[in-house]
Amino acid sequence: MAFIFFQSSLSADLSGAESGFIMRFLVGILGFEPTENVHFMIRKLAHFTEYTFLGISLALLFHKSPLIAWSIGAAYSVTDELHQSFVPGRSCEIRDMIIDSLGVLLGVLIICLIRILKPRETEEWE
Repeated sequence: MAFIFFQSSLSADLSGAESGFIMRFLVGILGFEPTENVHFMIRKLAHFTEYTFLGISLALLFHKSPLIAWSIGAAYSVTDELHQSFVPGRSCEIRDMIIDSLGVLLGVLIICLIRILKPRETEEWE
């Protein structure tokens, strides 16, 4: 959550520079054309990935209640977007809340799937 808060505190210029760096790196490796759509997708994938890791962390913390883990992560995505509305050049986007909440859901589902596939190891967590 601290990492996400820090990233959301970056101005639009700094945030754009970070994702621009990642785009140039990927263009160099994969050789595709850098477009505004590619930049947009990188930014949204970053949202999704950050929140997937948050979902994994919350699912491990609230291992007996995946619904609580997802609810906390989804609620945090709302507060994160509200926080961004106070950062220069950033905005509060419902689309990002949905992307973030889906990332949390994926993280929680990954942990649930691991528990289903390896039940003996998960007993030690309790």
